[in-house]
Amino acid sequence: MTEIIFFKNDKDQIKKFEVRGHADLDIKGKDVLCAAVSTLASHTIGAIQEFTNEPCLNTIDEENAKVIFSLSEDEPCEIASAFLNAFASSSEELAYVYPENIRVEYKEI
Repeated sequence: MTEIIFFKNDKDQIKKFEVRGHADLDIKGKDVLCAAVSTLASHTIGAIQEFTNEPCLNTIDEENAKVIFSLSEDEPCEIASAFLNAFASSSEELAYVYPENIRVEYKEI
């Protein structure tokens, strides 16, 4: 199962996410659901880095199928928030359609 955890600050803004595990819809390397989640996460990270000046930290652990992305500032800028919220919304849609393969949760930091 792929777990996507979004971490929100005290103002209900996403400032970090963690993606871990495989969706197990198909074998590794052919799993289109894993590819979709990976693409969404990569797009979100790349867009924030390209279109904002937000300092951030990005860790990718391919061996353990884990991505951690976090913004360094307490409050994300409007553009970063839009990208993070879009990723969360798309993740929730995938989890709705594939509840056996994807789980989305939110935590406070």
